[in-house]
Amino acid sequence: MAKSEENENLESQASESKKEPKASAGLGLIHILAIVFGSLLILILATRFLFLPYIVENMRGGERKTESAETKETEKKTETKGPFAGIDKKLIKYIETGRITTNPLNSDQFVVVNLGLRFYSTNEKVLKELIGESEHGGNLPPEIMGQLRGKINQILGSLTVAELQQRRNQLANEFKDSLKTIFSNHELVLGEVYLQEFIIQ
Repeated sequence: MAKSEENENLESQASESKKEPKASAGLGLIHILAIVFGSLLILILATRFLFLPYIVENMRGGERKTESAETKETEKKTETKGPFAGIDKKLIKYIETGRITTNPLNSDQFVVVNLGLRFYSTNEKVLKELIGESEHGGNLPPEIMGQLRGKINQILGSLTVAELQQRRNQLANEFKDSLKTIFSNHELVLGEVYLQEFIIQ
């Protein structure tokens, strides 16, 4: 009987020892696989959300820097919009006529205007002769300014007060059409006219 109890104890110990390695090996494999897949998932997510945007942003930043440097260089050299498109900025000048006062047609009132004129020349030499070396404008010679002021006076004097008030929004274009011949006679191109000041009293 003692032998049978010993045999049973030995068998139970043998069976327990056989069961333990199987159970621990099965759990170990599942744990190892979970750790491997978890690590891969973390690596993929980190690459996607942390490293990849940083790399892409740096690549785009380099492209933007070169593009912005190129556009700044071209902007410095030429105008890109309006009547001055493709014209070197050195050749574009701006002047003001100063206040011009005259009486409108058949009126005791008077009108005061000050025009801003933006123009250019395709010949830098002509521009330097007329205006000089000043980067921010300067003035045209007195004879040209006299012609401009005379033409503006003539236009204002040929309109009544009512016509001036009705055509106020169109006056800049009318002045431009009338003054561009004076500019073209001196190898200049009038691009824009601004009505800086307009008073009727």
